[in-house]
Amino acid sequence: MHDKLVPDMEVLIEGQKLDQNIMDKIISVKIDYNLEKIDMFIISFNDSSFKIQNSKLFEVGKNIIIKLGYSRKFTKMIEGEVVQMDFTYETSSPIVFSIIGFDKMFRLSRTKHSRSFLKMKDSEIASKIASEMGLQTQIDSTSQRFEYLFQNNQSNLNFLKQRARRINYEIEVEDNTLVFQKARHEKRKKTVTLRWENNLISFRPKIDATKIVDEVQVKGWNYKTKELIKGVARTGDEVQSIRGKLGSSSVKGKFKNTSFKNYQTNIPIASQEEADNFANSKLNKLNMGYLTGYGIAIGEVKIRAGHLIEIEGVGKMLEGEYYITACEHSFSTRGYKVFFDVQRNIEK
Repeated sequence: MHDKLVPDMEVLIEGQKLDQNIMDKIISVKIDYNLEKIDMFIISFNDSSFKIQNSKLFEVGKNIIIKLGYSRKFTKMIEGEVVQMDFTYETSSPIVFSIIGFDKMFRLSRTKHSRSFLKMKDSEIASKIASEMGLQTQIDSTSQRFEYLFQNNQSNLNFLKQRARRINYEIEVEDNTLVFQKARHEKRKKTVTLRWENNLISFRPKIDATKIVDEVQVKGWNYKTKELIKGVARTGDEVQSIRGKLGSSSVKGKFKNTSFKNYQTNIPIASQEEADNFANSKLNKLNMGYLTGYGIAIGEVKIRAGHLIEIEGVGKMLEGEYYITACEHSFSTRGYKVFFDVQRNIEK
């Protein structure tokens, strides 16, 4: 419980703690984590005297580290680089100067490439791109080696995300490390327990049977053999990393004379293994939308996208583990809260 503790913050610029006089000018700090986007932060200052703006302390490219916690016990939340500055002038209000920064995944999005990769696995391609960008790696090895893959006028980020989606992998940059791994709910990395009317302030879950598919078919053309390749994944093939009954099993047979199928066609496919992996990845992605929700919690540094949380006190149908897909840590003079989005493919 944090109700008797005082939320606290520390900001470093180029490795040096920010002067307390400037810290006192901070109006709010927001840190956004998102599995589909680049992690970012926004720090807003009361700069009615123009001292911060005129000092040029926060120039584009400066390295920023933000730490949050309670009673001077801090956890590093994000390390990024200043990429934007925003100014707000409104009558009868303080002049607000804001800096916006992205983590180092931003660097992967800057340049488009057209090039080929020969006789390489996806994990080897991710390692090669990380090396080019001066990043360390945390990579789960993949099994399939491709004769030929083409990066077609794409940024490294979009290309790696495209490859990741085909095998149910996720891509992230944490500090100076490129993460290219299986969907992290499979690793069961649990963070914290939230309980309604305790440290869980608000929760809006939704069960949606229209998100469920019974089957995914992926059809492609083998350019060497001139033959059709079809990969199929069906209800029950999902990764069941979260405890409970699969939502697809609960929905199956409830809508008579109706089947819910998803077709992916005209996709370059090199082998049966690739087609099966792609179908399975698509099935997992779609059926994780069976139970979604968003909520607000008392500030907790352990809540991060890509981790599991346990939610209690919301009834047997909805309690249990959820996968965090996005969250925003919001720190201001009003306190410290976390806004989060979750999903799972099971029900109790």
